[in-house]
Amino acid sequence: MLGQGRPRGLGRQGRQRGVVLALSLILLVIISMVAVMAVRGSLSSEQVSKNLRTNAVAQLAAETALRFCENQVMSGSSLYTINEMPLTSTATFPTLWQTRSNWADATIAGTLTSDVANSPDSTGVALPVLPKCIIERYPLVTATGGVPRESYLITAVGYSPDYRTATGVVTSGGEVWVQSILRY
Repeated sequence: MLGQGRPRGLGRQGRQRGVVLALSLILLVIISMVAVMAVRGSLSSEQVSKNLRTNAVAQLAAETALRFCENQVMSGSSLYTINEMPLTSTATFPTLWQTRSNWADATIAGTLTSDVANSPDSTGVALPVLPKCIIERYPLVTATGGVPRESYLITAVGYSPDYRTATGVVTSGGEVWVQSILRY
């Protein structure tokens, strides 16, 4: 009866080889899933960074337009239209800036020139849509009812480098709005 033992490879050792293969395949799938999640996380982080950068560029463009238009008012320049708020108006605060179509009207909104809005550094990327501002003069009555002071509401809008519109609707990018009241 010496030759009637179990055939080689079918004992305990043969069955273990099949278990190791199954475990290694499961581990391979788990490691692959972790790697895919890590790649997705890094892509998401890059997207957030890009959005923060484009928003910062739009913010800087809007602030540049605001400061430039403030300087135009203070210097008495006639480069940009100063829109008068009608004294017979029932509104107590300028409202031209609130209407989207006014921003497309060159007689109301001023667009900064490229040399003012863009960096003179040749390595910088020029803004495809230049920032704009609307200057509105309105009488600011003092609390005691005295003589109205000369006041200006200056509204500026800056656009991100990826800003695009189609038929008046924003399709990509962002815009940043800033305002100041100038009195003197």
